[in-house]
Amino acid sequence: MKWLIVILVVALIGGIIGYFASDGEPAGCLLGAFQAGSGCGAIILQIFIWGLIIAGLIALFGWLFG
Repeated sequence: MKWLIVILVVALIGGIIGYFASDGEPAGCLLGAFQAGSGCGAIILQIFIWGLIIAGLIALFGWLFG
């Protein structure tokens, strides 16, 4: 569940930055929060996929040479 907290915190920070960058328009806040949260989620998903690939390679080498 730590990954969810990280995504929410990044979305909150992105929303604050989007609000101030858009001169106080609420749409900028929503857009900034969405973009920051989805970008952070994409990075966390890539890290998870790379972890699965590495675990699969370790299992494959263990099966081949073990």
